[in-house]
Amino acid sequence: MSQASKDLEGEIKNVVKSGKVVLGFKRSLKAILLGRAKAVIVASKIPRSFCEDIRRYATLGGVPVINFNGSSKDLGLVCGKPFPVTVIAVLDLSGTRLLDFVSSG
Repeated sequence: MSQASKDLEGEIKNVVKSGKVVLGFKRSLKAILLGRAKAVIVASKIPRSFCEDIRRYATLGGVPVINFNGSSKDLGLVCGKPFPVTVIAVLDLSGTRLLDFVSSG
């Protein structure tokens, strides 16, 4: 595992501990549409339609998308949840370095 992946996992853990996140596709999409999401983290192995919808609305809303290099099960484990997590919407970026992990693609 690369240092960047470890750093991203650490930042995700900190944000989840702060409680200023929304987990799941539907709730994250709603946060984006309502303008509450400041950033979105997307697992790499999710249905294409989920990824396209999240990216489309995030782009329209000016919300940065962060790619998590792992499956939804891996993302769920990083969040400390016993279930898969496809998408995380971050509602407050204060005190985090998540924007350092935003990809251009």
